[in-house]
Amino acid sequence: MSGLEYMRKIMTGELPPSGMAQLLNLKLVEVSEGRAVFTVQPDERHYNGLGIAHGGLAATLLDSALGCAINAMMPAGKIFTTMEMKINYVRPITRERGELRCEANTIHAGGRVATAEGRIMDKDGKLYAHGTATCIVVSSLTVRCKLFLQLAPTRFATGSEEGGS
Repeated sequence: MSGLEYMRKIMTGELPPSGMAQLLNLKLVEVSEGRAVFTVQPDERHYNGLGIAHGGLAATLLDSALGCAINAMMPAGKIFTTMEMKINYVRPITRERGELRCEANTIHAGGRVATAEGRIMDKDGKLYAHGTATCIVVSSLTVRCKLFLQLAPTRFATGSEEGGS
């Protein structure tokens, strides 16, 4: 299944959201090719010792939206992982701000590297944080395992595998 098909199944509830999304109450509310939108209602559970939302809430919200925007570009058999993120925190997040929306768009989706940018805003369009992500694109574990199983008997039978105990 493609990344977009997978993300749509999460959005419709056919597949469960990630554990982190459940923990922080992040909701995937929109997904299309190269785009993902998440929402979160900040509350005291997200606060740090200063009485504002921990920066990790914005970072996780951005990481989720940026990654899902990139995933929505992935064909079946391709996955990705974040290599680098850059976040700019513009103003503090508190529960009084109401529901926040993180919109992310893919900038580039190549065979090895993908990049995306995103913004966290309130209902009035006020900016709270923005960021970018660079991700590495690889074959899925399933694809790699199948390839290994196809090649392993040949490699071991010819003794080409080095090492040993």
